[in-house]
Amino acid sequence: MSLSELLQIVALIVFVIAAIGLAFGKTNLIAVGLALWVLSKLVAGGLGSLTIGTILLILAFIVFVLGAIGWKYRKVELIAVGLALWAAAVVVPQFIH
Repeated sequence: MSLSELLQIVALIVFVIAAIGLAFGKTNLIAVGLALWVLSKLVAGGLGSLTIGTILLILAFIVFVLGAIGWKYRKVELIAVGLALWAAAVVVPQFIH
């Protein structure tokens, strides 16, 4: 079992814990699960080459971690920002060749 697979399993467990309503202080478990999932994608893809997609995934990971610890910036929803960055990491490299 690779580290990437292990991170995805832990993310799944965190999502299930969030779904049944358990909470740990002000920690946003959905953001924790998303951060773990993005980290698994970064680990699987390797950080050997710094492409635009990798940079966007790193930014998404940072945003998810900030959202997980409860950091807020005005009325911006950090999970939505992280998901937008993740989607951009998938879409943008297809347009840039």
